[in-house]
Amino acid sequence: MPEEGMSIVQAMTEARRCLMCADAPCACNCPAGVDARLFIRKIRFENMAGAVRSLRRANVLAGSCARICPTGSLCGKGCLAAGLSRPIDIGGLQRFVMDWERERGMIEPAVPSVDGARVAVVGSGPAGLGCAAELAVRGHRVTVFERDETLGGMLRQCIPSWRLPTEVVDFDIEFIRKLGVEFLPGQTMDENKKFFAGGFNAVFLATGLTRTRGGDLIGAKTPGVMQALEVLRASKLGEPLDFGKRAIVIGGGDTALDAARTARRSGAECVILYRRTQREMPAYPNEVDEAWNEGVEFYFRVIPRAVVGEDRVKGVRCVRIRWHKPMPGMPPAYDVEGSEFVVSCDSVIVATGQGPESTFGLRTSDNGLVAVDKESMMTSEPGVFAGGDLVFGGGTAARAVGMGKLAAIRIDDYLRQGAGHKEKL
Repeated sequence: MPEEGMSIVQAMTEARRCLMCADAPCACNCPAGVDARLFIRKIRFENMAGAVRSLRRANVLAGSCARICPTGSLCGKGCLAAGLSRPIDIGGLQRFVMDWERERGMIEPAVPSVDGARVAVVGSGPAGLGCAAELAVRGHRVTVFERDETLGGMLRQCIPSWRLPTEVVDFDIEFIRKLGVEFLPGQTMDENKKFFAGGFNAVFLATGLTRTRGGDLIGAKTPGVMQALEVLRASKLGEPLDFGKRAIVIGGGDTALDAARTARRSGAECVILYRRTQREMPAYPNEVDEAWNEGVEFYFRVIPRAVVGEDRVKGVRCVRIRWHKPMPGMPPAYDVEGSEFVVSCDSVIVATGQGPESTFGLRTSDNGLVAVDKESMMTSEPGVFAGGDLVFGGGTAARAVGMGKLAAIRIDDYLRQGAGHKEKL
């Protein structure tokens, strides 16, 4: 279970530490648009309901993001209070406010008048939910299509419950539902033309990165080799997982860290193998620190070459590597001669990246993600927009919400100007 949040006394004490800077760094470093100074000020004056409204106006997933966003690397970065003692715990204060609401009952939003167009949102992850909520506020009739039976995308399916309880996600989604957004779970929609034939005026694609990208690991089909997303999904559902006495995780992103901590919390020893240094890991520093504190080991500048074992994993054969400045005709790294070694283990969890399940037949960029116009966020098909991880690659939930909101503004502009399917408005 997640650690306990702040008490009212702790929250008030922390809020009063805030310097209320005139040009506060925290007011502009949230990708979802939360003004931390504003809601912290409301806490100081014991206006908790006002703090809730302030957070919800900026980020409809404020409850979820409070628990999983690396605030120390985003809104808390550059906090001037650090010069006196330590940065303000913005994430902790945001969690306190949203927990306060959830414990006392939802502060329901004003239901917007519906005078706009019909918009289909595909995917109920952070980008899709952020876009759907913003479109609803702007008066459009929004339907969210989700292929799974549960809503929330990766928030609901893959982030461990000890980081993000499902009831927090459900509460955030219920708020969006009260804005007038319709949800249709268990609906797979992979042809954009079906939406327009069904009377929708625009489509927003936000299906994220849900397909595991394999690597070139020899023996990846050996029993005992698992994919990180599958591990996290099974763990979230409470299904039993056999990691054995020792698990190896290959990768250095947040998914790898979640998988490693899941294995460690099940009682297994756990080692992360990463090809670069700790400073170069794509995972956020606070996640790395928490994994260290839980006993996860790290081997850096190591590349796994092959799984050892036939009927069951027994280890991973690795080699140490060195990196150098890129030179024409030469790879950026090379094996250290004579450095090959085997790390014994009972299971291997592969977390070497994710890609989209589908690009919907649209034009893609060089990285295989859906390409959009930088200004309009429209794809190569008129009336079809895309955003979130499907376009920009992996990132925080707050960034995905922010990108969804921006897409909603662009879609609203497109519809209000009468472009595309004007006759259906």
